[in-house]
Amino acid sequence: MKKIIYIIPGFLENAKQEKYKEITKFFKKNGFTVIPANITWKYKIMNDYIDEFNSQYNKHDKNDEIYLFGFSFGAMISFFVSGDVKPKAQFLCSLSPYFKEDIPHIREWWKKYKGLKRISNFKILSFNNFSKMIKCKTFIFAGTKEGPEIERRARLANKQIKNSELFMIDGGKHDISQDIYTDKIKKIISKNFNCKI
Repeated sequence: MKKIIYIIPGFLENAKQEKYKEITKFFKKNGFTVIPANITWKYKIMNDYIDEFNSQYNKHDKNDEIYLFGFSFGAMISFFVSGDVKPKAQFLCSLSPYFKEDIPHIREWWKKYKGLKRISNFKILSFNNFSKMIKCKTFIFAGTKEGPEIERRARLANKQIKNSELFMIDGGKHDISQDIYTDKIKKIISKNFNCKI
């Protein structure tokens, strides 16, 4: 049996970048096979990102334990694919507030930055509908300095995803490499999965 974890990076990021090295090292030290997901971000929409992840997802031995770890847009991808992948657990870090239910609540300049094509796609992707398909243990992380939109989405996700836990990181920013953010993730995973920090 293998423990396999997919690391799904944030928008315009790559899971092999320096900012993901600390969390990758932590998983490897604890016997996980780490697979960095490669997402082509430019000129594409969330449905494309989901398809791209699915094309990279390998068929694993039925005894293997599969985990998903996503940051920001990567957390959205993890959320959307987890119903089909059926991981043992998923880690949603700074889950982006771009679901159908979030669009009325986000800032106008955020919408402009993401582009009309992506926003149109988000408007048909319902958190409420997809959350019903999630059966795995879900750990949700969000920093207190990421803005009210991300905190709102994290708290709603915790209420709607069965078997989920929310961890607010005091002073946490939208940065997966921030020490207080990474330390909190490692602490929670160590406690729940008998890992060494």
